[in-house]
Amino acid sequence: MTGNGRRILRGIAATALVGALGAGAAACGDDAADSAGGSPTGLTAVLGTVPEADAGAVLTYTDVTATRRLVEQDKKLYGGLSTYGIPEVAQAGYEKRPLKDTHGFDENDVTTALGIGSDRWRLTGGFDVGAVTAGMKKLGYTESETDGGTLLKDPKGGQVAVSASVRSLSLSPDTPPPALAAPEVSVADDPAYQAVARCVGDATYYATFYGKGGESRTPDVTLYAIGATAAADGTSRERLCALTVSAEGARRTADKLRTATGTGERFAGATVDAGSGDTPLVTMEWANGPKTLPGDQNRTMQLPKLLMNGR
Repeated sequence: MTGNGRRILRGIAATALVGALGAGAAACGDDAADSAGGSPTGLTAVLGTVPEADAGAVLTYTDVTATRRLVEQDKKLYGGLSTYGIPEVAQAGYEKRPLKDTHGFDENDVTTALGIGSDRWRLTGGFDVGAVTAGMKKLGYTESETDGGTLLKDPKGGQVAVSASVRSLSLSPDTPPPALAAPEVSVADDPAYQAVARCVGDATYYATFYGKGGESRTPDVTLYAIGATAAADGTSRERLCALTVSAEGARRTADKLRTATGTGERFAGATVDAGSGDTPLVTMEWANGPKTLPGDQNRTMQLPKLLMNGR
């Protein structure tokens, strides 16, 4: 990768950091997975590839297959998601070079994308390991082996691991890319993630989990996520699901969210439900449109800021 390419990719990561941090049972899915971790689809299955040690990270999930279809159907509404959670797609757009030529894959090879924090990504799909390896070596990466696949390292920073079904990336020279194989214990084994994932819905095409225990939520909220689902006619709705610590905490959380739903506000007409039980799930749901484009909350952070501790 050229020095300019590294700067662009790190710039994309920095934007993701500002957007994301400025603010049941184990995973199910397709069992027809290869020994390197396979290509499970659906939100809960992909959460099953995230080690429990990353529970504090912001996790951004994209169903790339579904999102590509939506972008083709209505670029005006879904165009903001047209990099599909794949940092190299954005880089190729800046550099105006075909990604397949430079990196040996493109978005058409990808089924799901998962961003972990601001500097790691794990893609599933079908990859030509030889083509990816050749492309990265042309960019200055050196080849070695890793469990289940090939490891490629840039002497100036950055690591890529690839198998026939998984490609993962770390921008840090000191942090390995996400593992090709799913971990024995993942965030999908955590009851908090199970509850919030059920609330968001496995059919979401785009979702962000604001890390458990991180600074991106108040003491009233254990974990929350925002996910989008699309109907057959191409219309889309988003839902915020926040797992709270108490009924009183749920009331306070719902009151915060309702401040954004009044007349003239950006989320006017959105519905907020404070939930029930000892640790209620607070939900807020709205229709996407010109003022509330899918994925905008990763950029504007309007709703996450309402749930951020002391901010």
